[in-house]
Formats: sequence, C-alpha cells, structure tokens
Amino acid sequence: MGGKHILITGGASGLGLGCAERFRELGYHLTIADLNQQAAQAALAALDKRGDAQAWLRAETVDLSDPQSIAALVRRLLARGEPIDVLVNNAGIYPPSNRRETAEGRELSFAIAHLGHFRLSHGLWPLLRRAPAAKLITISSLVQRSARLQLDDLDFRQRYEPILAYQQAKLACLLFAVELQRRLAEVNSPIQSYAAHPGVCRTQLGSNRPLGPQDSAWQRFASAMLRLGQRHIGQSPQTGAEPVVQIASTARFAPGSFVGPRWLFESCGPIGVSPLGAAARDEGLARALWTRSEELTGLRWRFD
Repeated sequence: MGGKHILITGGASGLGLGCAERFRELGYHLTIADLNQQAAQAALAALDKRGDAQAWLRAETVDLSDPQSIAALVRRLLARGEPIDVLVNNAGIYPPSNRRETAEGRELSFAIAHLGHFRLSHGLWPLLRRAPAAKLITISSLVQRSARLQLDDLDFRQRYEPILAYQQAKLACLLFAVELQRRLAEVNSPIQSYAAHPGVCRTQLGSNRPLGPQDSAWQRFASAMLRLGQRHIGQSPQTGAEPVVQIASTARFAPGSFVGPRWLFESCGPIGVSPLGAAARDEGLARALWTRSEELTGLRWRFD
C-alpha cells in the first residue's frame, strides 16, 4: 500500500485511531482530521513510532459541525493537491442528554456524522478524483437496523431522545454511502463508496458525550455508565478497524456493501457483508435524504 494516502476523520482516538494504527502498519500516507488538535498531535507522535518511516503523517483540525471549519480544511488540502485514495468518514458523537444544535440550527449528532461528512466528501471530491480508484468508507453502526429517519423533523425539535438521534445519525451515514454508490455506478465512476461498522468496540464515544449544567442526576448517571461500558466492553479499536482495512486494501467486497464482523449478532469475528435494515434498503428514502442534504448544505454534486 506504499504511496497511498488515507484521510480519517476523528482519527485522534477510538475507532479512528485504531484505523490509523492499522493503516500506518500497511505503509499508507496518513492524514488525521480531528476536532481535538492536542489529541491529534499526540496520536501522530505515537503513530510515528510504528510502521513505515517513509510514509508521512499529518494532523488537521476540523469541526464537522461547522461549515466554515470544513471549508477551511478543504481549502488547505486542495492547496496541497495530494490525491486521496481512501477517505474514512468516521467522526461522530453520542448525542448529549439534552438536545443541542449547531449555529445553523441542526441537531448536533446529525450535523457531525452526516451533514459534516456530506460537506467534506463533496469538498474533497477533486482530490478523490485524482486518485486512480478512490474509496469512501462511511462508518455506520448496528443500530441502523432499528433506526428511523424523520425527514419532517431531522433535528428532533418535536421529540428528542438521545438514542433515537444516534440511531438516525448512523442510519443517515449508511443511506449516504449506499446512495452515493448508486449515483457513482450510474456514471461508471472509478470511485467507490462503502459503509462499515466495527461491531461492539471499545471507544471514547461515551467519554466524548457532551454534558451540560442542565443535565439531571439520572442523565449524568446514564452518561457515566455509557463511558464505563464503552471503555471496557467489546473489541479493541484496532480489531474494530478490520472492516475498514479490508475494504481499503482488498477487492473482496462489491461497491456499496455494508461491511462488518459476522459472529455473535455481528458484534465480533470474521468480516463479511452485513444485511441492511428495512430503512437502509429503502431507495426512495435514500434519495429523499440526499435531496434534503443538498438543500440543507446548499451543495450540488456532479459525478461526470
């Protein structure tokens, strides 16, 4: 894999860092894009001690909930002009106990996981096109099976529940990956889109959950239990990265596949194609989300 360039969002910790460590060992040039600049620099220092010394490492700061921050990152990367062979849309949060929204008025977890990556992928399209056969890998989750997409209230202004917001955000990630591949196939593009999930994986998702002074004692207790569970239950981030690594480094899976572990209710084990839930199989829903995402971001994609 020497000479290939991979960009990972949320690459300073958790699953993103697990992916970075695996790709570093494979000899990829590596760019980590993360909100936490200090953590990203610490990750680079650790990554520098492993893998191919000829492969370069970089860290970039980006807030995926902020369109201006995304645009600034895109400008910096376009100015460098280096092709991107693999883009891993990984960054995300577990929603706060009380609803939060971005400056644009979007629900925070949906804005980061879906709209942020929608914007970033669109902005980096020229660099993906410069690679011989680029791949986009968008991280979803097993919760997609029970998720629903509220097209009439994507921001949960009517009835907010953190778990429902999380499920919707991860379903949106999956629908984006599937619909993107459908559009790419229509024009015979060499770029390929995939979705992946890590199974049950130990990450900092719970530790990064935003808290606020208005959180009740129960909400704080639930957040503490989430942090504890995420820290001690499941596979390591390096093992959880295996679906992403296999998509990026092999031709094993058909474009548009949803890839993850297949044992114990898809929590661990050998990697294969995971079935899509009912909502993720709905082509009309995928198209509607794409149209709505273009409206919300003001972006129009061209694949020719």
